[in-house]
Amino acid sequence: MGGGRQAWCPRCDEVRAARPGAACPVCGRQLLAMPAARPGQPQPRRAERLARRLRALAPAAGPVGVALLVLAVVASAFAAGRLTRTTPSTPEAAPTTTVAGFVDEGPETGRRDFNWEARSSGFTVELRSVTVGTGFTRLELHVDGVARGHEISALERLRVRDRAGDDLLSSGEIATIATAASRPAPGGGIDTEVVLDRPIDQQAVGSVELGGLTVAQEVGERLTASLVDPQLRRRTINSPDDERWLLQRTSCPGCRLRVACDHCRTVRVTGFSYRRGRVVVAVEAVGPVELTALNASRRRVLVTDDDAGGSELPGWIDGSGDTAAITVEAGVLAAVRTDSADDRRPMAFSLGIQALAEQVVRGSWAIRQAGS
Repeated sequence: MGGGRQAWCPRCDEVRAARPGAACPVCGRQLLAMPAARPGQPQPRRAERLARRLRALAPAAGPVGVALLVLAVVASAFAAGRLTRTTPSTPEAAPTTTVAGFVDEGPETGRRDFNWEARSSGFTVELRSVTVGTGFTRLELHVDGVARGHEISALERLRVRDRAGDDLLSSGEIATIATAASRPAPGGGIDTEVVLDRPIDQQAVGSVELGGLTVAQEVGERLTASLVDPQLRRRTINSPDDERWLLQRTSCPGCRLRVACDHCRTVRVTGFSYRRGRVVVAVEAVGPVELTALNASRRRVLVTDDDAGGSELPGWIDGSGDTAAITVEAGVLAAVRTDSADDRRPMAFSLGIQALAEQVVRGSWAIRQAGS
């Protein structure tokens, strides 16, 4: 399905192919009109370029090689990359989905209720309704059989046919489509919906077919770390706004970085480095990546200062496949500390990695009117 519309998700910090006001297909947050510049979002610059080179080089390196890659790449120039950025959060409203009469994607032009269902692989999928509007179609579904704490993050092999068996979607079968919303229903099960970026004739719908459900659950890992940089602590107190010297520093006397992931189940640390004011940690998945905290779906990193009241700090995570790199600005770690009595005291912080662990349940759901 194609479309020329673009909107920005403030939670994912990504551009989506949808109208402003629609729900982000990844996180569910309401999309905003594209700003000229994303307010309050500093560009990671060299951290971006670092991660892309890690992506290019990491597949050829083993665990030891990844550690050496981190040390080598941090010291060099980087090429621009795509990162998932986490900045300190502010109180915000819960994600919204639809407003009666005027939905996220535009004004409604028609709606049809179905309440048809089909069962396969231990899951019952009910087609509740199809809503059509200017430039969109929304399919509302209910799924029974989903374990507590799980959700439906995508539908596999979606096909919509008319009563004669002809396709109503121009592409025929959609291999995978992310859900726009997935939430527990009051009476049990999961209410979910998908949004197509063009309208269909809801009165012509004769069946909706699925070949799989992607069942997802939030998973997280916590890495603990500490950094000692006496010179940075002293310079931050005396010249807090001057960080140019960090980029030019060729040695780091007395510096020490420690990173551990003692209780991690789905990721492990393969290397870490501290150079020119940036902490970089290389991690890899333990087991299939889609079942770990490195899965790309809603992946994010939360950096927390452990000594300054748990302040949430900026951090970046980037990677593809089963490897990723996390970057933290050391200047921010030093800036949130007011205790200047001991500049050799370790600056303790935590790295929380969160994502949706996903597993595809294969099946065959031919959802049509009973008896047809």
